[in-house]
Amino acid sequence: MSVEDRSSNTNTGVTRGWICTPTGEPPPSTVNRNECQRTTCLPTVLFRGWRRTCLYIIIVLLMILVFLNIALTLWIISALRLTMDGIGPIRIVKNGIHVNSRAWFSNSLVASTVTSQPAQPLTIHSYRNFTVLVTEPTFGNNKSLQQLEVAKLLIKRDSLECSGRTFEVRDHRGGDVFRASRDEVRVFADALAVDGPGGVNVQTAMQTPSIRAPPGSDLQLESLTRRLSLRAPKSIHLESKAGKIDVISHRDIKLESDVGAIRIEAQNIVISNLKKANVSNRLQKNIRTMKIYQLCACASGKLFLAAPDGVCASTDDEPCR
Repeated sequence: MSVEDRSSNTNTGVTRGWICTPTGEPPPSTVNRNECQRTTCLPTVLFRGWRRTCLYIIIVLLMILVFLNIALTLWIISALRLTMDGIGPIRIVKNGIHVNSRAWFSNSLVASTVTSQPAQPLTIHSYRNFTVLVTEPTFGNNKSLQQLEVAKLLIKRDSLECSGRTFEVRDHRGGDVFRASRDEVRVFADALAVDGPGGVNVQTAMQTPSIRAPPGSDLQLESLTRRLSLRAPKSIHLESKAGKIDVISHRDIKLESDVGAIRIEAQNIVISNLKKANVSNRLQKNIRTMKIYQLCACASGKLFLAAPDGVCASTDDEPCR
């Protein structure tokens, strides 16, 4: 370049022919060639300060985290099926929670009412046992609020336990069917039928207005090791309309009346296996074919048979022994 060109450039105030030298900068001879190449390849803002560079990096990382959080939130909403009414099959209604599918409870469930959907059964399944507990708040000795067990229903693997003051069973109309308490057990049905060879085992006493066997079956009152007592304030009525009544005992059968009498009313009264008194041979030959005897009683109350035309006595005391 000639001297004239330099002078012309000096007059206009613009330096031409140098790419990396901006307007108003020193001459190209003072600018480093490596610095010129670096500034032409990368943005200039990256070389103005390391603080600004770190700030940009942090902003980019925050934007990435925000997008990840939004994506995870949308995935959780879609997986749990969150809606304005509830979570998936669980809907929050005015008076409680409505579940359209199965519900699993890992601990305790506290609720005032548990009902099934219309025309659908309610099934409660437990792996080990199922407990229904009714408590009542009370204050202890240290004036702390405690829960007192009022009633409890425990269903185990092989047993059913119910604890409370009374146990009641009602029909669909609300009528009483069965009631059990510590004092008594009542059955409000027309008949209590026990089907089984063992029958009903009563340890103390049983009160009932009527005891009858079903049609075509026998009624048997039995005490294996102790005595059997039938007591009533007015009367005891034993009736068999189409059969017989058997009273069998290993030892004595005692009929006792303190005020009244013992009456046996029947067309035929048969007392078998009674002892016969010894009478003379003459009388015995006359009545051998008649089979008619007198019914005599000893001083001890034993009965024996004697000849019909003789004295109600015997030559020895063998019948009264």
